[in-house]
Amino acid sequence: MARYELGAVYKINAGNEIVYYVRLLELDCYGVFAPFEGELCEDTLLKTPYRLYFCCNSFAVKRGIWEKVLPSPDAKDTARWKSPDLANYGNYNPVLFLEQHRIFHKGNPYEYDKKEFIQMVKSGLIENIFNRHEVIPPFLMNYYEGWPASYILARVNILSGTVEHQKETLEALNEMGFDVSNFTIA
Repeated sequence: MARYELGAVYKINAGNEIVYYVRLLELDCYGVFAPFEGELCEDTLLKTPYRLYFCCNSFAVKRGIWEKVLPSPDAKDTARWKSPDLANYGNYNPVLFLEQHRIFHKGNPYEYDKKEFIQMVKSGLIENIFNRHEVIPPFLMNYYEGWPASYILARVNILSGTVEHQKETLEALNEMGFDVSNFTIA
């Protein structure tokens, strides 16, 4: 059985030779690295920001489904592998999340300043929680490129539901500062 190791880098195969590299942070949070050039080594990854974050149980790591490609430089340094505060935001109901403007701090929800919440969402600091590792590769395939706009402005979520819901969604996204002029309500 593979070891659960804070700070280690794991490889997620998404099929079609598409690979994502993630670092295990505290609270079962994973930082997904932005694309990088050069050798896969700690020096390269130190210069590479995380593109997005997700939280998932450790099953895939402990069972070796996600291959460990780099050990942790210091697995005991929990401050170094601290997960960031992330916005509680779901693109399926931006109105609700905009009204609540909550973040997760150390795994617990807190009400947050609305302007700062919007800034977190727009910068992609969104907590994506998955209870099964199998759904993560399709999520990454759908939203990794163009993150966070690819997720926030997903047509399938904006243009579903009642006409009223669609209008409310577009108004909330507009309030957040997103250009929604290319969406037409049915």
